[in-house]
Amino acid sequence: MPDIRFTIEVDCESDEPSRVVPAFHGEILEYEEDSDEKSRIGHIDGYLVMRGRAMDEGEDLFHAMDSISSSTAECFEALFEHETGSWNEAVDSLYEHDIPGHDVLFIETIDIEPAYRGKGIGAQVVRETIATFGASCGLVACKPFALQYANWLAEEKKTMREQPGFEAKRLADFNKVAQFWSDLGFRKVPNSDFYTFAPQLVQQPSGGRRIRSSQLRSVCA
Repeated sequence: MPDIRFTIEVDCESDEPSRVVPAFHGEILEYEEDSDEKSRIGHIDGYLVMRGRAMDEGEDLFHAMDSISSSTAECFEALFEHETGSWNEAVDSLYEHDIPGHDVLFIETIDIEPAYRGKGIGAQVVRETIATFGASCGLVACKPFALQYANWLAEEKKTMREQPGFEAKRLADFNKVAQFWSDLGFRKVPNSDFYTFAPQLVQQPSGGRRIRSSQLRSVCA
């Protein structure tokens, strides 16, 4: 059973827009074989998008997310309306009920060392991350991505792209990552590469326990 050591850094005196979207980092730890020592076997990273705080403090959520990185800007585009900051039409169409909660837990990256893959650790880590941060969030969001293809369109990766069967393998690898999130109960946002999960709407992740808001603890706004 893995452990996760989370860290969140906030600046108490910051007046930057990004203050409403603090980053979190989780070190994934596991006991070494025949040892009482734990070693790092991966990490999970993301952001707490505190839309409720942004509304309370009169902060423009788009400016906040756009000021951090391209991935947080893409997350905003996938989920929210520019003018109002409310859920966009694609998100509304995905859920039959109103989404309880304003905030979003954006899981940007999860990476497990190769020797520990295929053992269900990634799914355990995602569930516990949702249980820790996501109970009162309206949505948990992610953009499935096969990490071995980082910067795959760059000129220095041209040789890799020209290998026989590359495109078929790339599509298969991306589909495998997307299936991982689907098996956890995440649903693809229409016309987007993002997937979402609504913790407060009862859903049953495949192969795992039911996630209920009454069972969770959260620091998400």
